[in-house]
Amino acid sequence: MEFSQWIREDGILNISPSVEGEDWYASKVLKVGRKSFWIEPPKRKNEPLAMESGSEIRINVPSGQGLFLFSSRVLGEATESSPSVELEYPREITRMERRAYPRLPIRLETYYAEIHAGTGELIFSRSLALDLSGGGIRLETHRPFPQETLVRLKFHILVGDQDEEVVVTGRIARAIPTEGMGRNQAGVEFLDITPQQQKSLVQFITGNLDWGSAQA
Repeated sequence: MEFSQWIREDGILNISPSVEGEDWYASKVLKVGRKSFWIEPPKRKNEPLAMESGSEIRINVPSGQGLFLFSSRVLGEATESSPSVELEYPREITRMERRAYPRLPIRLETYYAEIHAGTGELIFSRSLALDLSGGGIRLETHRPFPQETLVRLKFHILVGDQDEEVVVTGRIARAIPTEGMGRNQAGVEFLDITPQQQKSLVQFITGNLDWGSAQA
């Protein structure tokens, strides 16, 4: 299998020091070789994770073709010019989901406000997110919104032990009928999410995702 399409320089991946994949920490690929590749040391509480030579770690890589999961062996650490960790190429990669990002079923307090051209202060309403991915969110809303409506979203996620507020603009990509439920739902696509926000979201989601029940 050709791994270069998933493991490439400046690519983002997530590292778990446990082979069970219990906790995930974001990292970046620094260099790719013939039989191994080098990454930035992932950090926990702003301190580099201990990654002993010979130990097995778990890695996931979000991509446009799905979320890919594999194990790798730590070959060593280097600190000459900048810190790096050398990892062995995996023997096999598992694709967990066909979506561009994993989707996490969740009930997360979220605030949203409709954006109107030419208006000033936004008026936010409280809502619940029903699922979340690195590219969008599914919301309960107090009324139906037409597709292409722009909204501003605010919610908090826990990344490691740090509480992070995510503030992002999105568009209603899909109105979801909920006849008889007394609530409306909307699928929202993120429009101006930053690379750092996306890294934090993917780290939060993969840290809470039950791999056995990943939804396609």
